[in-house]
Amino acid sequence: MSSPPNFLISSSALVLANLLVATTATAQTAEPETSYQDDEIVVTAELPRGAVITEIPAVVELSEEDIASFGVSSVQDLLGAISSQTSSSRGRGNGRPIVLINGQRTSGFREIRDLPPEAIRTVQVFPEELALQYGYRPDQRVINFILKDKYTGVSVSAEYGVPTRGGQGRSEVDTTLTRIGKNSRLNIDLEWQNNTAITENERDIIQDAAGDLVNLGEFRTLVAPSDNVELNANYSRTFDSGMSLSLNGGYVYDKSLGLQGLPNATLQVGGAPLFRYFTQYGPLIREQETNTAQAGLTLNGTIADWRWSLTSDYARTQVNTNTDRSGDSSALQAAIDAGSIDPLAADFGNLLGAPVTDTARVVDQSITNLATLSGTLFVLPSGTVTTTIRGGYDREDLNSEETRSGILTTTDLSRDELSTGINIDIPLADENIDVVEAIGKLSINGNVGYADLSDFGGLVEFGFGLNWEPFDGLVLSASAIGEEAAPSIAQLGNPVIITPDVTLFDFTNGETVLAAITTGGNLALPAETRRDIKLAINYRPAWIDGMTFLGEYFRNYSNDVASSFPLLTPEIEAAFPGRVTRDATGRLTAIDRRPVNYANVSSERIRYGINFSKRFGQRRGGRPGGQGRAARPAGAGAPAGAVTPGGTAQDAKPPQAAAPDGNPATRPTAKPGQPGAGARSGPPRRAGGRPRGGRWQASAYHTIRLEDRIKIRNGVDELDLLNGSAIGSTGGSPRHEFEVNGGWFNNGMGFRINGKHQTATRVNGGLTGSDLRFSDLTTLNIRLFINMDDRGNLTKNVPFLKNSRIALRVDNIFDDIQTVRDGNGLIPLSYQQGFVDPVGRYIEIDFRKRF
Repeated sequence: MSSPPNFLISSSALVLANLLVATTATAQTAEPETSYQDDEIVVTAELPRGAVITEIPAVVELSEEDIASFGVSSVQDLLGAISSQTSSSRGRGNGRPIVLINGQRTSGFREIRDLPPEAIRTVQVFPEELALQYGYRPDQRVINFILKDKYTGVSVSAEYGVPTRGGQGRSEVDTTLTRIGKNSRLNIDLEWQNNTAITENERDIIQDAAGDLVNLGEFRTLVAPSDNVELNANYSRTFDSGMSLSLNGGYVYDKSLGLQGLPNATLQVGGAPLFRYFTQYGPLIREQETNTAQAGLTLNGTIADWRWSLTSDYARTQVNTNTDRSGDSSALQAAIDAGSIDPLAADFGNLLGAPVTDTARVVDQSITNLATLSGTLFVLPSGTVTTTIRGGYDREDLNSEETRSGILTTTDLSRDELSTGINIDIPLADENIDVVEAIGKLSINGNVGYADLSDFGGLVEFGFGLNWEPFDGLVLSASAIGEEAAPSIAQLGNPVIITPDVTLFDFTNGETVLAAITTGGNLALPAETRRDIKLAINYRPAWIDGMTFLGEYFRNYSNDVASSFPLLTPEIEAAFPGRVTRDATGRLTAIDRRPVNYANVSSERIRYGINFSKRFGQRRGGRPGGQGRAARPAGAGAPAGAVTPGGTAQDAKPPQAAAPDGNPATRPTAKPGQPGAGARSGPPRRAGGRPRGGRWQASAYHTIRLEDRIKIRNGVDELDLLNGSAIGSTGGSPRHEFEVNGGWFNNGMGFRINGKHQTATRVNGGLTGSDLRFSDLTTLNIRLFINMDDRGNLTKNVPFLKNSRIALRVDNIFDDIQTVRDGNGLIPLSYQQGFVDPVGRYIEIDFRKRF
């Protein structure tokens, strides 16, 4: 195992990024008396309102026409389509990106989630390094949505889908009202979704002998039926003073009702055990009801040349869970011992106790507040040194109670967190032209933060990075982060819930069993220490228009990692013997799956790929936006009037476009032939503003895992997830993963495809024949759509179809489900295809209409 990385990184080649191209820039003529080397003509164009001005290059940038080519109904659907380019595998976060609107911070994803794609002008996706400049941790990517200046619309969509294997139906109805004006924005969305059940019978799950006698599959669900209702509302306003206010509120109701099998017991008949199920009370039920209320507020403004921002978010989630379990069978056993009852009877009356219901209730309330102040510290010959200072206060309260066998257990946890931090960006070669011409652009950044938690004490985080752009189109970067972090309140204090008769594979005995599973919190979890390194290359060759190459290297090392309980292999059972219960014969009967702590976790991986897009069927002249980034001549500073994420206005020159904070700003200058140079009229459009011509796009990424290891504690063998160890039910970590994404769009018709492939893995068992082999897995999804307005006279003949779209979606086209076999080539009962993937191939039709 590798030792922890040394964070004093020396690098001779690392990155500074140029400014990104916006999709709707209009060129301006350069000042006529200015002279440039080699008599090059330099023009100054405008950035669109709300663009992020930064030296960090975007991973993805989508224009209005690019967005239309996806044929999606909301921002949430759009992010799902590009998820491979927006998620992050750094740090302890969940991978969800940070969301900006017009370059400004928001209180959360809810502010943008339900906006229709027609209201968006540009989408910019930035790497994790930009998060620091907005006061966030550098383990999430940043997505900036630039909205249109004016938009009003109401949309209604309806979806219905089924697996091709049958057994389930999914229905969804969604209606959205959106109004965007010069100084205000309103968005209201109401959604209802219903999923019906998939039972084990509907997937031909093989039961054991006792289960066959009662047709147990009829009383067990693989997918529980559920209903979901969501209401989300957002309002934003910009005042004459330049200050902006955003308010958000939402409510989510979710209810599911799963079948957990039948009451059962092991009876003693003539000195021999008899296990059987009882049908007289019907199935055991697990009911879960969740109510979530949320509210958020965001304020943005200026103090002199400094930008300030305040976000506040409140959430209250209440989860009620009722779980049935088998009743008392002692009276029945006594009657059998006395010979007064047939142990194989169908109904035992009052001799068999009715099922008992255990209840659990958890209320989690949290409020998150963060304030940032950004601006210029001072100006060096090499450029402007900017900083972002942040301070926050968070509070979370978790109250839970569970009732089991009439005994009430309560948990009451709370956490107050005060935090502060600072980030500094220092250009070493930017505006000093002679140096830039010699080595390219170079900058460094650093950040440090401190948090005081009421239940864990002080925690420190730090990081630094370098950025180097040796020539236009090539950006190299390196960054390192270190942090201490406490386990979540939920990991510490979730209520204890016992779910009976869960089907799982016992590696020790090489058999499938039904065991009771305990879930909940673990108050003994310590704080985690993490160290990460990331190296990246972003290359956009001038000789291949529309192509971008991205390569990333990650190295992670963490101590005292809180994790969910892993797959019960012999290695894990030896490490956590107190979590496993076996009967006198050695048969597995119960597992305590509450969170555990690993001594350290280390991983190392490489991810690289390309993104390539082209347009066709458009007149020549005028460069459509959405690709590339703005380039400045060597020595050019931030554009006049621009405001960087640090928030500093550069000059007093009258601004003409928008900066990251929403204020006007001018676009950087660019030479002819470079991205961003020249006037942009955009692609020709049909009547009604729809673009003429079409476009196609393709991307492919490959991830190679070089190392993935877990050390549970001293004295216990290290887990090598690439070579036979596992912590999840889907096997070890695949050495290779591939992702593909692409689409074609023309004249209102289009399709999108996305696919993933992962190589096979194995898990070493305890006895001969108990090793498991997990096959490789390939999933390919496709979505086809037609915009009715673009299909000739169709909407004239059928007026109802005006402003409508029909889409057909097929997930897992090849119906590929991972196959799991033991050492004898047999599929264990717990890894039948219905358990591994009960849905499989799924087909859905979607109709959407705008008013």
